[in-house]
Amino acid sequence: MRRCQDLAVERMTEVQVKRKAWYDKNAVRRKFQVGDQVLVLATSKPNKMAVQWIGPGVIESQLSDTTYIVKMANKNDRTQIYHVNLLKPYHQRPEKINLLISERKETPEAESDELGIPYPTADPNVHDFEEIIRDSALEE
Repeated sequence: MRRCQDLAVERMTEVQVKRKAWYDKNAVRRKFQVGDQVLVLATSKPNKMAVQWIGPGVIESQLSDTTYIVKMANKNDRTQIYHVNLLKPYHQRPEKINLLISERKETPEAESDELGIPYPTADPNVHDFEEIIRDSALEE
């Protein structure tokens, strides 16, 4: 019995080392600094498959290798302790810029000759598509 137990423990240790190496191959170590902005995984949803990240929050301090104190801006300056698995870095999107160009080109026919692309010459407010096709050079 003792030999069987020793053999089982030996095999279990070998398999444990192999599985750890397989897991660590694709694992990403997350580490945050004080002041970093993070998103927090909302775990109190009625459907556990509906993932929602809330935030951004700011890392106040690090308690251990895997736990952080996060201050959420929308929760009246409350702090809460989160495991590193519930955090991900927050990357702010660049601001959208709307651009309006009011320059109008007077001669679309000249461009159509240069590029070899015929342009319709009809009024864009007219919704009679048969008339637009008839007046344009698209059928040529």
